[in-house]
Amino acid sequence: MPDRCLMQVAAAALGVSAVVIGSAGCATAPTASGAPWDADRAEILVWHPDDENFSQDRALETSGLAVVGDELVAPSEKYGRLLFFDHELDARVVEIGVPRHAELEGVAWHAPSLYLCDEAHAAVYRVDLDHGARQLPRLAAIELPIDGVELVGGKIGVEGIEVSRDGAYVSLLLERSGDPSVGCVSRLWLLRVGRDRLVAEGTPFDLPLEDCNWRLTGLAWRGDRLLGLKTQYPGERYQVVEIDRSTGATTLVQDLTDLVRSVRDDGWGTNVEGIAITDDGALWLIGDNAVSGVIDDAYPPATDEKALLMRVPRAE
Repeated sequence: MPDRCLMQVAAAALGVSAVVIGSAGCATAPTASGAPWDADRAEILVWHPDDENFSQDRALETSGLAVVGDELVAPSEKYGRLLFFDHELDARVVEIGVPRHAELEGVAWHAPSLYLCDEAHAAVYRVDLDHGARQLPRLAAIELPIDGVELVGGKIGVEGIEVSRDGAYVSLLLERSGDPSVGCVSRLWLLRVGRDRLVAEGTPFDLPLEDCNWRLTGLAWRGDRLLGLKTQYPGERYQVVEIDRSTGATTLVQDLTDLVRSVRDDGWGTNVEGIAITDDGALWLIGDNAVSGVIDDAYPPATDEKALLMRVPRAE
């Protein structure tokens, strides 16, 4: 077997064993010495939805990812749904009450609430999951006004969101700002969580980008370190970086380019936009497998580019 093969699995996950059913692509470069995750043992995971319209051969546009207790959750960007994945990767599809034409790009969790960022409307919503709400077929989404921040909705907008460990603050990430004549940055706001709104805390950080083909999208905690997913359009580079929350500087944690690009020929979408880290230290990635404009349909169409869900275990 090649040194680095991704294994497609039928059932896996948040720390349980997986059943290998076939090779899903191989890369040649070994995992970098000292890297926190073992790309040699990465897995592509297959979920089983309770609504067949949200299987991986549909244009789901899954953009964000978060750990919710013992489950994972991902929003279907254009279709107002959340997908909750349990230990067996049975996916429960839950409708959420967001505005028409919302584009849900990021998701974060602090009990008992999910926080979602909407690129199209430059908005943040809270979805409360207390008292068994996670089992309901439809959930309410409460928009939280953002005081002290000027945001404009559009195609290049807020893509990442994370909540501080104590639930007092939200980090909100604008994927890219600027143009080639002046250069581009990503921008990170720290927002204090109020009773019914978010309030800017200090000035935002501009996170440096090499050029305007780069962007930052998903956010995740690794211990007390805030990580970001940094990618180069169109699917050229994939990196996980650490964000210094006092200066805005970024430091490369691990380059995942070879790993992600190795699965393209097997039909997996590689526009990775969401990351999460589970209690076992594994890195999870999810991909947006469609490029579409305004959507009025209730369900995503079939597509040849399958939605990618990948688990990269912690290096031993």
